Amino acid sequence: MKTFQEVKTLNRPRLVIEYDTDSQSPRENDNIGFFLTDERNYNSPDGKDNRLYDLMNETADEAENTADHIERIKGAAKEEGMKIVAIYPVYRYEHGGVAYRRGSAKGFDYSNCGFYIITDETLKNTIGKNDKKLIENGIDAELKEYTQWANGEVYRFTLYDESGEEIDGCGGFYDIEDIRGELPEEWKDENLDEYLNYKED
Repeated sequence: MKTFQEVKTLNRPRLVIEYDTDSQSPRENDNIGFFLTDERNYNSPDGKDNRLYDLMNETADEAENTADHIERIKGAAKEEGMKIVAIYPVYRYEHGGVAYRRGSAKGFDYSNCGFYIITDETLKNTIGKNDKKLIENGIDAELKEYTQWANGEVYRFTLYDESGEEIDGCGGFYDIEDIRGELPEEWKDENLDEYLNYKED
């Protein structure tokens, strides 16, 4: 581990990696569609100031099952002039942390919590074409990223020079290895996990 010597203290790492507690939600980025949930203890990832959120809830009581609910949302949206390309159910697994996945699931720690809804406008502004595989891969990647954010698994780094002065730093990394690309060449072979959550004695 690369360190600098500071008078009156022990050796400290020149690179400190921490969990980024101030990172913005990945739902603030351009996404393929709307991730909408109706959960008592959680906010809907894409908010509640959304007509699709209202339609999801307005059609819930009459729906006989998930497939019927999807068709009712599509029908209600069409009546209001919105073109829905696809709707996918989303479930939440909660046991210690929380995980969101595409699909439906049953079990003690599972909850079918909402939908991922893609409109022609959101699709046009992102991947640009109605390709099922691209859409599903994109949704899965977005749900994985949101899961990491919800669990606080986002990273930031601070880099110091040999005398202990801060020279660089940045946050919002969803993979600790992505930090490597922001570091000087001398860090290319370092095990970055060794620098995570260093605490001074």
